[in-house]
Amino acid sequence: MRNLRLTIAYDGSRYHGWQRQHGLVTVEGRLREVLSPITQTKVEMFVAGRTDAGVHAWGQVANFCTASQIEPERLRRAANGRLGPDILVRRIEEARPTFHASIDARAKHYRYRLWAHPDKPPYWLAPYCFHWYRSLDVEAVREAAQHLLGEHDFKSFETASKQPRLTTVRTICRLDVSRDGPRVRFDVVGNGFLYKMVRNIVGTLLEVDGGRRRPQELPGILEARDRAAAGATAPAHGLTLMRVFYAPRRPPPAGLQEQGWT
Repeated sequence: MRNLRLTIAYDGSRYHGWQRQHGLVTVEGRLREVLSPITQTKVEMFVAGRTDAGVHAWGQVANFCTASQIEPERLRRAANGRLGPDILVRRIEEARPTFHASIDARAKHYRYRLWAHPDKPPYWLAPYCFHWYRSLDVEAVREAAQHLLGEHDFKSFETASKQPRLTTVRTICRLDVSRDGPRVRFDVVGNGFLYKMVRNIVGTLLEVDGGRRRPQELPGILEARDRAAAGATAPAHGLTLMRVFYAPRRPPPAGLQEQGWT
């Protein structure tokens, strides 16, 4: 059996999230429908992170095992030829037999896009950014964001979920807020994320911009360990999973900017 690793991009607008669900159109379900007949395999996929309904991805990672001997690039082209325009298999490669897209993931990079302007965003951007109807106080939002860096208990930023958690402690190693005209980006990199955690962080930071909260209140929100202490959940369509990081099997060459990650 071969273990194949896929890197996938998709527009989540019309999908009920990643995970296959009976009677609903999902990204996983669509990929299984396409890959199973091509490989003559009952495809069982493992994914780095289950994105919610409406959330997009540029660097989602999944893997599955198959006895098919189809060359990876040929398989990729065959799959893309059968998928619609909103899912793209960017890469298929052979993985080591023990590789697991979720268990082996060491960090994820999410990007939340905002259009901060009284006028609505242009139509080609509207499906991928949340319209914030005024200019953004970037400096105040950045000040608040700094309180979330490092290892914390992020229970206040977790929407209630049926999925059991051993711990709600996570580490955020990057939370950048950048602006280019009305385009605002929140780039969040961490070793793991709770249910709707990024969207809840963004929603809370936007309340800092609106003056409902002060940057100095963020430590107290963390300490509360209560979802009611944090802000609203930002809409799903502004969020994109950009990249999943994995530890290399051997030391990378010296000088790599992201040394220690592949």
